Amino acid sequence: MAKGLAAALQNIGSMMPTADLDSLPSPRIMPNSSEAVIRLRLEDIEISDRVRKSHDEVLVSSFVETYKTSGFRGVLWVRPTKSHRYKLIAGGTRYLACQRAQREWVDALVFDVGEVEALDLELEENLKRRDFNDLETVHGILRSLELDLSLSREQIIALFSWNSRNRHTDGTHRAPRKDSVLAPILLEQLEVYWTIIEHKFERLGRYSPEGFRVNFLPLLNLPSSVQNVILHGQLEGSKARLFARISDEKIRDTLLEKAITENWSRDQI
Repeated sequence: MAKGLAAALQNIGSMMPTADLDSLPSPRIMPNSSEAVIRLRLEDIEISDRVRKSHDEVLVSSFVETYKTSGFRGVLWVRPTKSHRYKLIAGGTRYLACQRAQREWVDALVFDVGEVEALDLELEENLKRRDFNDLETVHGILRSLELDLSLSREQIIALFSWNSRNRHTDGTHRAPRKDSVLAPILLEQLEVYWTIIEHKFERLGRYSPEGFRVNFLPLLNLPSSVQNVILHGQLEGSKARLFARISDEKIRDTLLEKAITENWSRDQI
């Protein structure tokens, strides 16, 4: 597969500058999948249920100007749908810039993968980017696990707490408490679920399950106004979380707005 991808990228080398190819992340091809680079109409690519909600407007504007003068540069990652169209996996910033630049055609790397594999490819590509915010990370990973395990989000979150509180030194676990949402599930099945979670984080290669539990899951309990500024890339998570300590909603929102407009440091916050 790796040789096929390299050959495909080489074939479209004349369509874009080398610098753009060098900046293109190298996707990790899923087992039993295939890929090919083709030319597509932008209107034939669907964009929905994306992990990444925010975009760097400065970068988008820069791409728009480039695409208007020099045509589309880069490669979008897509997968085929049952309706003979394509769904975007990665390249949301380029896709948005193409829309604004009114580009009709784009080059796309087509992955013949299912929904879970496509979501993991999107996560892996975005986790390499500094502007992929913490809430996009937590929602993306939880959504991937929901698809993998066919469990509710509440049960998946409970699995992280169960592992932390009930794990033996040999890696096995005690059964969950009788009042837990995990109680109806056999211990052997819970062990299988946790192995899948561990493998997921090994593939993503960025965080450990315990680090995710400690540093990311608490973001879901932040006040909605604090979550919104993180989700829209207005304030980085480590700064925004400090405002959760303010119990008065009106004061908190006023200070949040000042921190954003005046670009406060952590010390100022």
